[in-house]
Amino acid sequence: MNKTITVCLAIILSSSATLVAAKTHHAKKPDAAPVASTPAPTNLFVVSAADKELYARNKRESGVK
Repeated sequence: MNKTITVCLAIILSSSATLVAAKTHHAKKPDAAPVASTPAPTNLFVVSAADKELYARNKRESGVK
């Protein structure tokens, strides 16, 4: 009986020590990403004259006014 109690007590103590060790170990958070210093281009949606002409030609050829 004493041997059983000793074994149970040893199991409980070892598992509680493992749980405490697992709770205290935290992963390091990554550093914040650096802020981009160059601004985004402002002319992303500029349509050239050639694009406008191609669009109009495609509309005419497809029968849409």
